[in-house]
Amino acid sequence: MDLPRKIGIGIVMMIPTFVLSGLSWDICHSWIVVLAVITAMAYIYKKIITGKIKSLFKKKA
Repeated sequence: MDLPRKIGIGIVMMIPTFVLSGLSWDICHSWIVVLAVITAMAYIYKKIITGKIKSLFKKKA
């Protein structure tokens, strides 16, 4: 995957990160929960750009 596409995916992944972070703050009022959401989104972004996203949805034998 080329660099401009990785950057574009990162920019698009910021939108749900902002929305979910704001939602989690509104519900829980805890920075720990917000940081957990940001960390989870970063993990998903890493899986997408490395091409290993399919392994998240496969059943393990």
